[in-house]
Amino acid sequence: MSSSIKKKFFRDGFVVLKKAFQPHEIKAISDLLNSLKKTARQFRTPTLHKNSYFVVHEERIDRIVWCCGEHPALADFARDHRITQYVAEILDSKDFDHIICQSHYKIPGDNVAFDWHQDSQHRGYGTDKWQDLNDQGSFVQTLLAVDPMTMENGPVKFYKGSQKLKHLSLDQCENAEKYFSKFELIHLTMEPGDLAFFHPFVIHGSSANKSSQERRVFINGFAYPGANHFSYPGAGTGVRVSLL
Repeated sequence: MSSSIKKKFFRDGFVVLKKAFQPHEIKAISDLLNSLKKTARQFRTPTLHKNSYFVVHEERIDRIVWCCGEHPALADFARDHRITQYVAEILDSKDFDHIICQSHYKIPGDNVAFDWHQDSQHRGYGTDKWQDLNDQGSFVQTLLAVDPMTMENGPVKFYKGSQKLKHLSLDQCENAEKYFSKFELIHLTMEPGDLAFFHPFVIHGSSANKSSQERRVFINGFAYPGANHFSYPGAGTGVRVSLL
């Protein structure tokens, strides 16, 4: 990772690498995500199937957890050097654990949205599920755009620089926005192949897709070695990735 990119990550709480993956690679990922969606349509309630966890409610697909369980080729993309070399730089470790591998769909009309949150909240920060071993949250999440992410289809929204507030336990706060509304609100727009990295403390969320087109993303998360103690569907406590 160039020093300027790493600096931007820690300054703003997120950074985007444009055109990190090529069109033919995005086409391959798109085909795999379509196959997973077809499988998801068989279920009406959350279901573990072939080592992937399909979080569905009737017609709505909230997300597919450890989607590389059903399609191992997705793990190859998730652990591609264009992702892992940057994860290693951010975590300052050549070893880390792959714990999150998800596909999100945001199909028009499904009303899938994500409230303001920090990824540290979902990792169990402050509980016996998680130990912050590098004093930076010990986690980095990546998001690869499979479809265009526009202002109309529920883009990820960030409060730029809000990671400086550290972990806030937002799920336990009343009127939580009073803590972070002073930060600049950024709507992230992306093209297929663009790759984003999120700081675990940066506050972000997204609204429902109001367009006529699907908005798919491929999300992966990596933990500093030994930080995670929770067993995730498919992943367990994580798959160790080691860079030479």
